[in-house]
Amino acid sequence: MSAVPQGRAGRRWTLYRAKRILALFSSSHATMTASLRHVWAIFLVFFAQSAVLGSWIPRIPDVKDSLGMSSFVLGLCLLALSAGTLLAFFIAGSTIDRFGLRRVCQFSVPAWALLFILPGYVDTAEALFAVLVLCGLAVGHCEVAMNTMADAIEKNRPRRIMSRCHGFWSLGSLFGALAGTAFARAEIDVSVHFLTVMPVLAVLGIAAGTLLPRRRVLADLVGLASDTGEPNRVLFRLPRKSILLLCFMPLGVMCVEGAFIDWSAVFMREVHAASAVVIGVTYSFFSCVMALTRLFGDRIVEVYGDYSVTRISGAAATLGIAVFALSQTPVMAFFGAALAGLGVAIVYPLAMTAAAARPGETSDNVAAVALVAFTAFLLAPPLIGFIADQLGLRLALLLLTPIAAGTWFLAGEVRVVDKSN
Repeated sequence: MSAVPQGRAGRRWTLYRAKRILALFSSSHATMTASLRHVWAIFLVFFAQSAVLGSWIPRIPDVKDSLGMSSFVLGLCLLALSAGTLLAFFIAGSTIDRFGLRRVCQFSVPAWALLFILPGYVDTAEALFAVLVLCGLAVGHCEVAMNTMADAIEKNRPRRIMSRCHGFWSLGSLFGALAGTAFARAEIDVSVHFLTVMPVLAVLGIAAGTLLPRRRVLADLVGLASDTGEPNRVLFRLPRKSILLLCFMPLGVMCVEGAFIDWSAVFMREVHAASAVVIGVTYSFFSCVMALTRLFGDRIVEVYGDYSVTRISGAAATLGIAVFALSQTPVMAFFGAALAGLGVAIVYPLAMTAAAARPGETSDNVAAVALVAFTAFLLAPPLIGFIADQLGLRLALLLLTPIAAGTWFLAGEVRVVDKSN
């Protein structure tokens, strides 16, 4: 080791070393701050995206009544949202390659929000169908981009964030639903409601997207291949055989989640003759348990592991929907709702993480899982309605039990596979 200089030279040397240490500390602090900014930005993207959906759900009956639609026609219109989402999942990888994750997140959320102003102004079922297809295109791109971005940010963090991202999704959905219910109870027209709320969510989406890391930053941090751009990229890409089972793993719990969002209130009213307060408490049991589990889910997975958590979740979702469908009292329904919320909470975030870790393009893998899971989430409610017309709502919900059990049997698919293999 060389001797420390003495005298004036020594003081200069000491000052030089102090500046170097200060610069190193400042650089590390800036990096840490930027990383936290990215984390909170992606949290807000998830929140804003789901708040739009949450605002729409309680106003569906009002739109149905204003257009004079039958339940069957309404079901077809709800399928339009699924159709647009399905198409977006096929082309999202190409869009992300061309514009980058940040820009797709930045513009798909406001597009999703602003397009939802239109259902308040349409005057025919055909127009509503067309609008919901466009809405599906926007939310499908957002779904793929924000989950891929969350995985990229997670790779630069010492701890997982994917479950917390979906926790903010649940909070956004709950916020939107509560706001929508308040507008509905005040008998404020759907057009006024959406024209008031959707631009605010659009601005939030733009602001959150602006704070996300740019393409070059992502490439430097994680070497994200899917965000570097590819010439001659194939527009439509079907899921690889290696991730087919992973695609179907969360399907059951997503059906359960969609069923609770759209049908739990109807079930409590028609089967248990519940009051508005009891109906609200039932959905609150489900959504609050799901949100809290997701917010603490990253830590839970770190302690117990992906596989064990997925198996327990699959069992809880299966038992929860069965208890709810067979419930003879509101208290039993509360228990089933809470158990189902616990079961569906973490499975989809774990599937997203596992998909991003599989060999191949990250955005393609994420899109493939989202293609099946999110479409099931959107398809389940109208299909339950069709079955309920023939067999009754209790049996229609009970038929989800064997579908939800599929998550338990396919739990091994969440085990992370090294992309380099």
